Amino acid sequence: MATLGPATETEETIGGLLDAGANLFRLNMSHARHEWVRRVVKNIRAAAGTRGYVAGIVMDLQGPAIRTGEMSAPVMLEKGDRFDFTIDPKLKSERLVSVNYPDFLNDIEEGAIIQVDNGLIRMRVLRITGTVAECEVEIGGEMGSRRHINLPGIKVKLPALTDKDKADVALGLETKVDYIALSFVREASDVAQLREFIAGDAHPPKVIAKVEDQHAIKNID
Repeated sequence: MATLGPATETEETIGGLLDAGANLFRLNMSHARHEWVRRVVKNIRAAAGTRGYVAGIVMDLQGPAIRTGEMSAPVMLEKGDRFDFTIDPKLKSERLVSVNYPDFLNDIEEGAIIQVDNGLIRMRVLRITGTVAECEVEIGGEMGSRRHINLPGIKVKLPALTDKDKADVALGLETKVDYIALSFVREASDVAQLREFIAGDAHPPKVIAKVEDQHAIKNID
C-alpha cells in the first residue's frame, strides 16, 4: 500500500508505483481536499487501466481525533518541564496549547496521563484550574500544532463519524473508492454506524476498522 500526496499524485508517478509493486493506494483525509481526491482517483484508474493492473483505493478518514490547536512555534519539552492544555483557544502562551475537544477537562482528572503524537510525549495532570489543565512532562519531545492527543484508559465523548467524515464518505461513494478506513474505532457500534451510512449505495466500499487505542483492543471481540 502506498500513501499518495502532492509529490506522488500524477498519473506518471502513480504508474511508477504500480510498476514497483504497489496495488493499493491510501488517501489521507486528514489533509486531502475534495477536488484533489477527485483528480487523484482519476489518475489511479488511468494509470492502472493503461497497464492492465487492478488497483484498490483506500479512503482513510480523519476520525474523531483530539488535537492540539495552533502554536506560534514548536516547543521542545524535557522531562520535568511544566506544560498546560486549555479548552480556551484565546489563551496564548509558549508553554500552553488549546485542544479541539470541549469536554477535555471533564474527562480528565488529577493524575491522568496525556499522550501526544502516539505516545512520543507523555505528561501527567497535576491539577485543573478553570479552563486549564496543568501538567508535568514525563517523556519529552517536540510539541507543536495539530498534534494528536490520546487519553489512555479514558472513554471520551466523541462521535464515531464527524461531520467532516460524513462529507468525506459521501465523496468516497461518489468516486467509488474500494475501502473506507474508519479511524479511532472504539466499539462495534462505531463500525455499524459507518456501514449504515453507506448501506444505500449500490456497491458500498468495504470497511476497515482501525484499532488505535485501549478501548478498541478491549472490545475487539
